Amino acid sequence: MDNEISPEAERAGMLAALHAIVVGTLSTLKRKGVLSPQELDQLFDAGMSVFERGEPDETKAAARLTLEILARSLRD
Repeated sequence: MDNEISPEAERAGMLAALHAIVVGTLSTLKRKGVLSPQELDQLFDAGMSVFERGEPDETKAAARLTLEILARSLRD
Protein backbone atom coordinates (compact mmCIF):
# COMPACT_ATOMS: atom_id res chain seq x y z
CA MET A 1 0.00 0.00 0.00
CA ASP A 2 1.63 3.22 -1.20
CA ASN A 3 0.11 6.32 0.42
CA GLU A 4 2.66 8.95 -0.49
CA ILE A 5 1.63 12.49 0.39
CA SER A 6 3.14 15.34 -1.56
CA PRO A 7 5.09 17.94 0.40
CA GLU A 8 2.52 20.57 -0.63
CA ALA A 9 -0.38 18.46 0.64
CA GLU A 10 1.50 17.76 3.86
CA ARG A 11 2.10 21.49 4.47
CA ALA A 12 -1.51 22.34 3.63
CA GLY A 13 -2.76 19.62 5.97
CA MET A 14 -0.54 20.77 8.81
CA LEU A 15 -1.66 24.37 8.32
CA ALA A 16 -5.34 23.33 8.29
CA ALA A 17 -4.88 21.26 11.46
CA LEU A 18 -3.01 24.07 13.20
CA HIS A 19 -5.71 26.54 12.13
CA ALA A 20 -8.42 24.32 13.64
CA ILE A 21 -6.54 23.93 16.92
CA VAL A 22 -5.71 27.63 17.24
CA VAL A 23 -9.25 28.76 16.44
CA GLY A 24 -10.71 26.17 18.81
CA THR A 25 -8.36 27.10 21.63
CA LEU A 26 -8.72 30.87 21.25
CA SER A 27 -12.50 30.75 20.81
CA THR A 28 -12.79 28.61 23.96
CA LEU A 29 -10.63 31.07 25.91
CA LYS A 30 -12.72 33.95 24.57
CA ARG A 31 -16.03 32.23 25.37
CA LYS A 32 -14.86 31.48 28.93
CA GLY A 33 -13.83 35.11 29.42
CA VAL A 34 -10.13 34.32 29.75
CA LEU A 35 -9.28 36.49 26.71
CA SER A 36 -11.09 39.66 25.75
CA PRO A 37 -11.58 40.70 22.11
CA GLN A 38 -8.93 43.38 22.67
CA GLU A 39 -6.45 40.81 23.96
CA LEU A 40 -7.11 38.63 20.91
CA ASP A 41 -6.41 41.62 18.67
CA GLN A 42 -3.16 42.19 20.56
CA LEU A 43 -2.14 38.56 20.02
CA PHE A 44 -2.68 38.84 16.28
CA ASP A 45 -0.89 42.19 16.12
CA ALA A 46 2.06 40.62 17.95
CA GLY A 47 2.01 37.70 15.54
CA MET A 48 2.10 40.05 12.58
CA SER A 49 5.03 42.01 13.97
CA VAL A 50 7.09 38.82 14.27
CA PHE A 51 6.82 38.22 10.52
CA GLU A 52 7.67 41.81 9.66
CA ARG A 53 11.24 41.21 10.83
CA GLY A 54 13.59 39.30 8.59
CA GLU A 55 11.21 37.05 6.70
CA PRO A 56 11.05 36.89 2.89
CA ASP A 57 8.18 38.88 1.36
CA GLU A 58 6.34 35.75 0.25
CA THR A 59 6.48 34.34 3.79
CA LYS A 60 5.25 37.65 5.23
CA ALA A 61 2.32 37.69 2.81
CA ALA A 62 1.38 34.08 3.65
CA ALA A 63 1.65 34.74 7.38
CA ARG A 64 -0.44 37.91 7.10
CA LEU A 65 -3.16 36.07 5.17
CA THR A 66 -3.19 33.18 7.65
CA LEU A 67 -3.39 35.50 10.66
CA GLU A 68 -6.17 37.53 9.02
CA ILE A 69 -8.16 34.34 8.37
CA LEU A 70 -7.65 33.22 11.99
CA ALA A 71 -8.69 36.63 13.32
CA ARG A 72 -11.84 36.66 11.16
CA SER A 73 -12.71 33.17 12.42
CA LEU A 74 -12.78 34.49 15.99
CA ARG A 75 -14.77 37.67 15.50
CA ASP A 76 -18.36 37.77 16.68
